[in-house]
Amino acid sequence: MCHKYQCHIVPPYILEQLAKQGSNSCKRTLLETQRIAQSRNIAIHNLLQRNDKEGNGERIVYDCLNEYRQKVQVARSEGQDKVKDMATNQAYDHSGFVREYFIDTFQLNSLDGKGMPIVSNVHYGIGYNNAFWDGDEITYGDGDGGQFSNFSAAIDVVAHELTHGITQFLGNLEYKGQSGALNEHFSDVFATIIKQKYLVQDIGEADWLIGDTIVGKEFPGKAIRSMKAPGSANEFDSQPDHMDQYYSGASDNYGVHINSGIPNKVFYLSCMAIGIEDCALIWFHTLTQLWRTANFNDMLEVITRVTKELIKENKVSSTADIAIEESFSAVGIKNLFV
Repeated sequence: MCHKYQCHIVPPYILEQLAKQGSNSCKRTLLETQRIAQSRNIAIHNLLQRNDKEGNGERIVYDCLNEYRQKVQVARSEGQDKVKDMATNQAYDHSGFVREYFIDTFQLNSLDGKGMPIVSNVHYGIGYNNAFWDGDEITYGDGDGGQFSNFSAAIDVVAHELTHGITQFLGNLEYKGQSGALNEHFSDVFATIIKQKYLVQDIGEADWLIGDTIVGKEFPGKAIRSMKAPGSANEFDSQPDHMDQYYSGASDNYGVHINSGIPNKVFYLSCMAIGIEDCALIWFHTLTQLWRTANFNDMLEVITRVTKELIKENKVSSTADIAIEESFSAVGIKNLFV
């Protein structure tokens, strides 16, 4: 779950380093992140109290009017025409593209499978350098114009944050340690899949970057993360691409953004071997069979079983199980159950 610890696209350690270099907007973003975590506590209560009435994933976009609170003023609702505000239209259109991908590909009706409304907030705060899913809704800052720009403008940012909602309902992966790294991993996986579809790219054309279009001219790097080459996206990118470099400290909720680089590399290698469509199907079905405290080895066990089942059903390549096992082995994760 992303309760208590909101799921942000920009990791805290990057904001901390930028703050150390004198970015006041990043300092404010860090303070606001802490305030949000304290004020919006335990979103799992909303799961227990939810009305199971079926819906159609209606989109509602709110304008925060640069205040540090959500749902200030409705800016656009499902079926309404475009408005003058670009960020509102981008949040509306991009969330719709993500919604349609999941329903067309996996018959998943909105984030929870029951058609829950997709609530977006734009223009959050002043120069707010992040976007986040908090267990109920997604919120976008405008960026400060130097380090970062409008977060709702990036299809991969929108897909990443909305996938946190899907993970919340399908896998309920705890946002801490390896289960938290898997939580981040699945968001990056579907962010890059949806980005490639949105841009009509194949895996050879894609850059495999996350957040490359929202980093500004003052940001010391080309993106927030790289699926292809974890650790290379920016000056502060500490993601490992192998278990030999696994981060075992307490920062970043025990490495949820940092260590996600390891399974991210697995996904990239697997796509290179069997294609992104097969991998999308395998990863989605794997997510549905994970649980709150699942770790990297648990994922390998589950994904191996899922892949073999999909092979038997002639839904993925007959070599998919071998390719995926080799990809996990390449980053130092071996199957303990064979």
